[in-house]
Amino acid sequence: MGKNIFILALFGIFVSVLVFLYSNSQHLLKKNQYPIVIAVSKTPLSSPFYVAKSINAFDSTCVSVTFEQVIGGQAAFAKVMSGEVDFGTSSDSVIAFQSLLQKQFVTHAMFVQSDNDVKLLSRSSSNIVKISDLKGKRIGVTKGTASEYFLSTLLALHGVSIDEVEIQDFKPEELSSAFINNVVDAIAPWEPFAYQSAQQLLNEVVVHDTKNLNTLSFNLISKQADNYTVEKAKCILEALNTAINFIALKPKEAQDIVIKELDLSPDFIRWVWPDYIFKLALNQSLLLSIKSQAAWVNETQMMNLKTPPNINEFLDSRAMLQVDPLAVNISL
Repeated sequence: MGKNIFILALFGIFVSVLVFLYSNSQHLLKKNQYPIVIAVSKTPLSSPFYVAKSINAFDSTCVSVTFEQVIGGQAAFAKVMSGEVDFGTSSDSVIAFQSLLQKQFVTHAMFVQSDNDVKLLSRSSSNIVKISDLKGKRIGVTKGTASEYFLSTLLALHGVSIDEVEIQDFKPEELSSAFINNVVDAIAPWEPFAYQSAQQLLNEVVVHDTKNLNTLSFNLISKQADNYTVEKAKCILEALNTAINFIALKPKEAQDIVIKELDLSPDFIRWVWPDYIFKLALNQSLLLSIKSQAAWVNETQMMNLKTPPNINEFLDSRAMLQVDPLAVNISL
């Protein structure tokens, strides 16, 4: 009897030791995570981040993540450069604009593309049936972003000079209000602002068909990266990769996560979701897109840089090569 009690006591001590060691190992694992802050643009383009957070994809990586939500990739970029956050989400257009300002930053990967996220909206009463009808009209854009580049490309393709229209600059969240209050005749917003404007004006608005005109990408950026930053970027990309696989396998559940996170209507998600391609990559198409936009900025904004920056220097492939080397296809 006494022997059995002794064995039970030993067993109890053994179990207690195992529980203690396990709980402490979990504590140590969490303690070894790098705490980071990511400026995430409030748009469905950032869906992989919201999904990663919802399915706890970051928990098994080396980073403990806090999101700081901002309006637009330009705002995210500014927070990265000011040191307020460690990483941010920005479009290739913002990267192109900022590369010419000699900012010290890199992009680690793009995680989504869309050929229909930025749209042209006009009022029915403005009689803008074709793009050439924009001559003499007031058009709202957000300068230094995909909005401005999109409009410039659209006008050029239809033989309209930028000098033949009146460009007005607004913050992305102000474009809808300017349009609804008739401050401008047309706007070039990205989502969800295009959808919101169309819903408020209904039959009074024309959404012009510009699909395939320009492909926008969203990218993970940081200041120029040392080895610790690359390690953190790798862990973020691992979580995003898990999220992107989840989106592919369970699109309805992923959409529900984004709807809840951004307080969006299911109708809106159905409006934009087919235009999105969620995929991690660092490839030639991204490099060429940034180069062409940077060249356009240099010429049209009359910066006239004698020695334009080497765009290749703004792409850092070290993190992506550790996550998915086959997704890296750039000539550095």
